[in-house]
Amino acid sequence: MKRLIALFAIAAVSMFFNGCSKSDDSNPVNNTSDVITGSWVSESVDIAPGLIATLKTVKIVATFNTNNTYKVIATDSAGASVTYEGTYSTSANTGSTIRGIVLNQTVPTSVTSTGIYQIDAAGNMKYEVIQTTPAIQGFTAPTAAEGFGSTKYNNIPLGATWTQRFVPAAPTKDPIKGNWLSEGVNVAPGLKATLKTKKIVATFNDNNTYTVVATDSNDVNVTYSGTFTSSAAENTSIRNITLNQTVPTSVTSTGIYRVTAYGYMQYEVIQTTPAIQGFAAPTVAGGFGSTSYNTIKLGATWIQGFVKQ
Repeated sequence: MKRLIALFAIAAVSMFFNGCSKSDDSNPVNNTSDVITGSWVSESVDIAPGLIATLKTVKIVATFNTNNTYKVIATDSAGASVTYEGTYSTSANTGSTIRGIVLNQTVPTSVTSTGIYQIDAAGNMKYEVIQTTPAIQGFTAPTAAEGFGSTKYNNIPLGATWTQRFVPAAPTKDPIKGNWLSEGVNVAPGLKATLKTKKIVATFNDNNTYTVVATDSNDVNVTYSGTFTSSAAENTSIRNITLNQTVPTSVTSTGIYRVTAYGYMQYEVIQTTPAIQGFAAPTVAGGFGSTSYNTIKLGATWIQGFVKQ
C-alpha cells in the first residue's frame, strides 16, 4: 500500500504539464491558432482529486504561448509554489474534439508527459496528462479514443482522479452572465438564519442588469434588481463584483465570485453603501469567507453557492 501511495505521489508531480498523444489519426497543428493558447486558471473543485490528495494543490495557473512554450505555476495549501516550464505540441484526432498534447518539460527537471485536452462550448478546458519519459511503472497515459478518465494503473482506469479543469484567465464573456439557482445546502448560512431564505434565482444579463428573486421558508418572494459591474484579478479565477441595486431600495453591494468549469458559482457580497457598521466586504486577496465583522472573518456565513441553469 505504501508503495502504491508513493507511485501516486510521483504521478501527481508529473500531472502538471508535459505531454502529447500519438494516435495514427492525429495531425500536428500550428499552435498559433491552437485553442489551448492563452492563460488558464484552475482552483476549487476544478483541481484534479489526485492533485488535491497527494500534493495539496489549491491553484494552478497555466500559460501556453504561441511559440509553443508553456509555464505552469502550482500552489499548494501552505502557499508554496512550484514553476514548471518547457515546450509543447498538440495534435487533432479525427472525429473527436479531444486533442492530444505532449509536453517536454525542462524546468525544474527534464521529463516528457503525454495526454489529452478539450475546450468546451463555454471556453473551459478539460485536461489530463501523465509522465511518460521516464515512465512511471504501472501507469499508462490517457488517450483520445478512450476519453477522459483513461489514465491507467496496471491497466485499471483511474477515472476522474487525474482529470483537471481550467477556466480562461481572460474570458471573452463575463462568466457570471446567465441564469443561476441556489437552494438547499448552497444557500448561505447567514441568509438562512436571518431571512429564512430557502431558494434564490439570479439572472445576470448581457446588458449588465440583474434580477434576483429570493424565496423564504413561507414561500414569500422578494425581487431585487439593478445593474452590476465586475472585474478580473490577476492569477486567480476569483473576480470582483459591484451591484448597484435600485429595487426594492437603492443600495450598493460589493464582493467576489468565482465560476468553475463545472458551472458552479461561489458568491459572497455584502452591502457597502449605506455601510453596515462593523462589516467589511470580502476581497479577492482574502478569498471566500473574508467578509468580516469588527475585523473578525465570518468564514462560510455569507458564502453562497449557485448552479448554472
